[in-house]
Amino acid sequence: REFRITLPQHAQHDCDAGSCHPALGDLLQGRSKQLTASSTCGMNSPQKYCIIGYLEAEEKCFLCDSRYPYNPYTQHNSHMVENVITTFEPERKKKWWQSENGIDHVSIRLDLETLFQFSHLILTFKTFRPAAMLVERSADFGQTWKVFRYFAHDCAASFPNISSGPAKSVEDVVCDSRYSDIEPSTEGEVVLKALDPNFEIENPYVPYIQDLITLTNLRINFTKLHTLGDALLGRRHSDPLEKYYYAIYEMVVRGSCFCNGHASKCDSMQNLRGDVFHQSGMVHGRCICHHNTEGLSCERCKDFYNDAPWRPAEGTQDNACKRCNCNSHSSRCHFDMAVYQASGGVSGGVCEDCQDNTTGQHCDKCKRSFYQDPLKVISDPRACLPCNCDPEGTLHEGVCESHTDPMLGTVAGRCPCKENVEGARCDKCRANYYGLSSSDPLGCQPCNCNPLGSLPFSICDPATGECLCQRFTTGQRCEKCLAGYWGLGNSLYGCSPCDCDIGGSQNNLCSLTDGQCKCLPNIVSRQCNEPAPGYFFLPLDYYIYEAEHAKPLSGSAPLGAMQFGQDWDLAVVFRQPSAGRAVTWTGHGFARVPSGAGLRFAINNVPFAMDFDIAVRYEPEVLVKSCVSCDVVRCRVYFVNNRMSNLSYSLEMAILQTPVCLEPEREYFVDVYFSHLSQCLQSDSICLDWASFRRINVSLLHQVKRSQAVHSEPLMWAWAVDEILPMKCGTLVF
Repeated sequence: REFRITLPQHAQHDCDAGSCHPALGDLLQGRSKQLTASSTCGMNSPQKYCIIGYLEAEEKCFLCDSRYPYNPYTQHNSHMVENVITTFEPERKKKWWQSENGIDHVSIRLDLETLFQFSHLILTFKTFRPAAMLVERSADFGQTWKVFRYFAHDCAASFPNISSGPAKSVEDVVCDSRYSDIEPSTEGEVVLKALDPNFEIENPYVPYIQDLITLTNLRINFTKLHTLGDALLGRRHSDPLEKYYYAIYEMVVRGSCFCNGHASKCDSMQNLRGDVFHQSGMVHGRCICHHNTEGLSCERCKDFYNDAPWRPAEGTQDNACKRCNCNSHSSRCHFDMAVYQASGGVSGGVCEDCQDNTTGQHCDKCKRSFYQDPLKVISDPRACLPCNCDPEGTLHEGVCESHTDPMLGTVAGRCPCKENVEGARCDKCRANYYGLSSSDPLGCQPCNCNPLGSLPFSICDPATGECLCQRFTTGQRCEKCLAGYWGLGNSLYGCSPCDCDIGGSQNNLCSLTDGQCKCLPNIVSRQCNEPAPGYFFLPLDYYIYEAEHAKPLSGSAPLGAMQFGQDWDLAVVFRQPSAGRAVTWTGHGFARVPSGAGLRFAINNVPFAMDFDIAVRYEPEVLVKSCVSCDVVRCRVYFVNNRMSNLSYSLEMAILQTPVCLEPEREYFVDVYFSHLSQCLQSDSICLDWASFRRINVSLLHQVKRSQAVHSEPLMWAWAVDEILPMKCGTLVF
């Protein structure tokens, strides 16, 4: 017997027209090994049972022997639970399932190999129907159970906490009394529908509806037998329980494999739970899926068909899974609901493991540090080319613009340079910038060349930042003057020379701001060429050489030639200042030179090439006629002074009339010889008629305006020489 009920899906074989569903069938067919009972008569040995009847002659007691399966010829007393499965044989009432005598709590359980859709249950009893029972379902292979429906002759007594109805909604669980009466005594039925037809189902795929119609296990629990008083029996039996038991002719569990509207046929489950026999009419559990779905119940999209969310098919809407669009760069994708919603329900497939240097939801963009060739479509395997940007000068660590977009103003492959960088690869500093560096957010630093010290319109070195400086300026930015110069910006050439007085300053270095030289004590002015108030000085243009530091020379020196004899011991006359006596010497005192001897003065501190005059400072001891001859080595010129007068007993100076040329970085020797007047006359020299000189020194005076180098003239003869003192700016004083 089959009952038609309203289900959320009906058998439909054309999956191209929308949703499709497999045909309903008896889920018990082919699953005899998956149907079990907690109690079966005669399982261990033959068991006696009786039936209720009024005729005295009628046989009322029989044996149940279920140790072997039912056979109409050899095992017709076998009442195993598999007997309830419909075989459509002509005499189907000759076999049935029967429980042991007198046991109230007995259950029958069907274990399915996967999730099935349940339609309805029909039980046809051989004896009285149960006084109380309930039907349960499980969707997790028996781990948890939910009650479909309670059945009882007296619901209040059997299930006091369960409403006796009627149901207010399709999901209400109530107790039904229609199928628990004591009559009829045989072939009474219990019918359970998965969905109450009194309620209209708008959406069969909402969770609570799916929970009602899908299952992996079905369990029927008999909880109370119907019994009669012994007075109704023709005679008393020794064991009244022998006539009380559960017995079922037929059990039908209608349903189909559950395919969510994506399959019209199902196939067998291989290597899984269930019978190995493929009996005719068996409802298999593996859906043959359409609409790009897969799974036992077509419960998911096939690989690479995840561009839209999986949904069951409904009516004319097949809700087929959409193929992902990965532009031929990937064969894997997954569905992302957030992406799908953000696209307005257009696309939710996210490609995985994009190849060919692509990335993005659809592998539709070139990955970081690559750009799309404008001449190729993105699906081309060579569409993405590597960027050629200098990472030090490019924004985003060398990432170029990935594609050309006139609306955005982007050009594929173009490197976005940092603010102070230029070039196709962003590898050069802009004009007036230097020091390309990845750590600099602007790329390069400004040159900041000092306009006062750098050349007009010049730029700095792009690597070091050094500016092109004007004359006499220095520094990376041409921000300061060279040593010996000052006043950046005060002159046409950037800086002016210090021009410190060589005699009055410590050196030729001055202040960079005002040009002030470092003056010797009691000397003032910017160039240190003026005495401090209350002080005076002679011209500071001479060098002084002390006679007591000179080298003594012995022997005579005829005019016109140089002769060197053995050295004699230099006699130094020390002189200490005393009160009331003028200081007429420098150094320690004087050097006493004997007749015919001489002194050699070494000159090696000439600052630059110039002309010098020779001067001799002296103090005579005895007024005598003497000659003094001077030889300047390297110039190879001899000088003899002409007439000098008034030299007696006072500090005097004899000056050579002809200048001498001296050059820097060379060493010169001035040899001064003393001889008698007769020697001077023998050489035809013009000598001064001196009696005797107490002390003598010699000087070379700077000749600024003379252009002629040197020439020979007689100098003089002397008895004693005091000193040669160095003085700056071109004068040699002996």
